[in-house]
Amino acid sequence: MISIYYNTDDQFSRYGVNHFIEKFGIPIQINKPSKSGIIIAYGVQIQGTFVIDIEENEIKNTICGKISTKYEKIPLCEKPRDTGSDDEVIALFENEDSKYPCVTRNDHGFSIGVDIFKETGYILSGHLDSLWQSLDTTTKKELASKPVVDFLENILFQAILAGCHKRNIPLIQNSYWPEGKKFAVCLTHDVDELPKSSHWFNRSLRYLIKRDIRCLIGQINSFKYRMIGIKQYSTFEDIIRIEDSLNVKSTYFILKESGKASLFSKNTWHLFGRNRKLQSPEMQALILQLTSHGDEIAIHGSFYSYKDPEMILNETRELEQLINHRIIGIRQHHLNLDIPKTWEDQIQADLKYDSSLGFKDIIGFRWGTSFPFFPNTKKESLPILEIPLIIMDNCLESYENKERDCLNIAEEVKNHDGVLMLLWHPPVFNTLKYPVLRETYIKIIQYCQEKGSWVARATDIYEWLSARNKQNFSYFYQGSICKIIPTFTGSEFFFTLHLPPHFTCDILSGNAQVILREGDCVYIKTHNLNNNNEIVIEIA
Repeated sequence: MISIYYNTDDQFSRYGVNHFIEKFGIPIQINKPSKSGIIIAYGVQIQGTFVIDIEENEIKNTICGKISTKYEKIPLCEKPRDTGSDDEVIALFENEDSKYPCVTRNDHGFSIGVDIFKETGYILSGHLDSLWQSLDTTTKKELASKPVVDFLENILFQAILAGCHKRNIPLIQNSYWPEGKKFAVCLTHDVDELPKSSHWFNRSLRYLIKRDIRCLIGQINSFKYRMIGIKQYSTFEDIIRIEDSLNVKSTYFILKESGKASLFSKNTWHLFGRNRKLQSPEMQALILQLTSHGDEIAIHGSFYSYKDPEMILNETRELEQLINHRIIGIRQHHLNLDIPKTWEDQIQADLKYDSSLGFKDIIGFRWGTSFPFFPNTKKESLPILEIPLIIMDNCLESYENKERDCLNIAEEVKNHDGVLMLLWHPPVFNTLKYPVLRETYIKIIQYCQEKGSWVARATDIYEWLSARNKQNFSYFYQGSICKIIPTFTGSEFFFTLHLPPHFTCDILSGNAQVILREGDCVYIKTHNLNNNNEIVIEIA
């Protein structure tokens, strides 16, 4: 077991500690001796065989500089401590005034001058939003394109792993995803509107005003197809065919819009053509088609619902009555969020996950992570899982090479074991108006499947992480024998075993099996834990 010692009362730091433990699924003892000799000392002086010393710093409401490793450079909201240059330098900090080591390693451990816990705690409480408008375009793109939280936490994880290697002991964690999958992909579609004959006219007028000739021609061609009986906006059958060919399912967020448009508020003009009831024959037929296919139905909170708890509750209950099934997930229309009130209102409606946290104009990591988390207020963590939105089709309009930029983001998600949450609106599968987005969607899924992803619905992500977060365990290592002792029983759980270099392992107990080996990383799947929950592994 690994120990962490700290005595801070800062709630952001405590949230950062708890988030790290929960995300990485490592058994860590707090303020208790370590049998392994590996200790994380956060703002305190502690002796151990291998000590990872983490500095406490003040978080600023600005970008203070950048931390860089061999491969990446990430903005920081703090000025870290100089950890010296006599040891192996892992990372450097630099700004306009200085450049110095901020993460170093010696024979007895690591010195980390960056306050990883407080910085991640602040970011996962919305800190980047508070300074977003003050940033220049270049810095915004840097922040959006890199998962800052995942990067910082990975520094600590790699330090722990290095300590285990130094001590020639294994590191064991709850696997991030089932069946040895490297990362997850979540496919979603917002059903903002159903096919209407007025689309070609409304959109054509909009593009004419904007002088967007290419899109105007696409709209005219869509109207021509409609005149011969081909409904270019009725793309649900096409989505189902695509996803059947890829053996995947989706989550559909269903909108019931009742908001009134204002002539003097441009942001509300789109409401004119979207007011409708869920009880329409067209909507009922669509929902039946999707549920029969095995897709998830979730609620798409209407335009004003993000600030109206009664509206969220009523829309959720009405959709539940229509599908005769409980609704557990929501995404707010236009990604509207009043943080944290919207989340609190969603909790009152008995919703379990939200996926509204994302950018409206660019792709990437709004709060520095692609790994689902429980949002933090200044008082407590909220019991609703936020699954961040990473790529939305509407945001790709300004990107010249849409596929390349999407795959770059997918690679970042893969490297940090997260969830690539995709939002593709059904109308963009109309190839006359959107000539590349349909193919881009397919390419992203195929690329991620080739890279070993788990493609899932949002409800699958929620259920998996809910079960994973309950999977507490301990382990000890003596001689050549390692024992994993879960505090739960069940037929199927997953562990990731990080072996010391050049070591191998064999499972001696009959309640688990190796399902994948990749270098020093071994993925283990359990079974029959009801009879014997002690997993015995020989490591040599």
